[in-house]
Amino acid sequence: MAEDDLKTFEVAFECDASGVGKMRCEMDVRLVVPQLIEWEMASDEYGFHGGDGTAPLPIAYFIAGLTSCLMTQMRAFSKRLRVDIENPQISCRCEWEATQRGREPYESAPKSIAMDISFDTDSPLEDQLKLIEAAKKGCFIEAMLTPQNEIKHRLKTADGWVDC
Repeated sequence: MAEDDLKTFEVAFECDASGVGKMRCEMDVRLVVPQLIEWEMASDEYGFHGGDGTAPLPIAYFIAGLTSCLMTQMRAFSKRLRVDIENPQISCRCEWEATQRGREPYESAPKSIAMDISFDTDSPLEDQLKLIEAAKKGCFIEAMLTPQNEIKHRLKTADGWVDC
């Protein structure tokens, strides 16, 4: 590929969340680059955390986002790679464990994410694997899970922002 064929584009999302009720979280989610699109979303915990279960659990959005992101990329790239697929299916399972000492808050530790992919196609296995690899690389959410991505946290105080 010639260097002048290389394209770079940016995507940016923002989310403002407010805690309401017992454990409900109401969010204004925005795609801000390359264009503005907005959604109102909510999450809530079930009784274990003191919530009322009025909306999906926060982790439900994560697994739905991860699974649908890979599905979207796989379907989009199938056209570009000329791998005709029909009836695409993905089953995703996320597992984690938590440890807790006494009354201390528990700590979560990821264990695994497994994605089973199927579709109908007449394409050779090599082309199918190339399609899935391209979808994995194109999935923004999967890329965010890689070790080089640092998640930064700040706390707003009366004196300004403090890194946590």
